[in-house]
Parts: sequence; C-alpha cells; structure tokens
Amino acid sequence: MGLHHSVHRGFGFEIPSTTDFEALDEVMAEQPREEPDRRVQHAYLGDFERLFLLVAVDEVEANTAAAVTAEDFTRYEIPAWTSALHRLAVRLGHDVHPQPTWLVLHDHS
Repeated sequence: MGLHHSVHRGFGFEIPSTTDFEALDEVMAEQPREEPDRRVQHAYLGDFERLFLLVAVDEVEANTAAAVTAEDFTRYEIPAWTSALHRLAVRLGHDVHPQPTWLVLHDHS
C-alpha cells in the first residue's frame, strides 16, 4: 500500500463524510456542463474521513507556494459559487452547512 500526498486550494466547505457516495456521484454528474466555472467538485482527506465540496480548485505543486489573498475574497464569482455549493449541499440533504471560504487541503493518506 502506497501513500498519496496532495495539496489543493479551493473555495467551499466541509460536509459530513457519512454522505451517501452514490447520491454524491449522481448529484455531481447532474451539474450543468455549460457553466464550468460553477461546477462543484468534491475532495476527501485521509481515508474518506473528511469530505469537502469545492469550486475553483487548484492543485498546489510540490515545493511551491499558493497564496490566499484579499482579492480572493472579493472575486465577482463568489455569489455564483456560493449558490452552486449550497444547491448541491441541499440536494445531498445538508441544508445547514458552514459558510464557504477559501481552504487549503493537505491530504496524506
């Protein structure tokens, strides 16, 4: 068994890792393709212990740095991203969830 190591930066929030995987796959597949900037992705940390819904996801390459700046919090896309994240979370049964914010996710599983 090998180890997986990755770092990603994205806008979103955590949902319960007990979310039904089949429902998650179904809801993700039903997203509109004509709005790629609003497409929600999901990411796990560890061996599926933590689950996140994210948009604007970028991988942080090894031996590099990625900043979260004041400009990130004023991007014009944030209202559309927030709506897309909320709609998907509600479809998964998570009507109540954290407010989206910029996250850096470091996975080492």
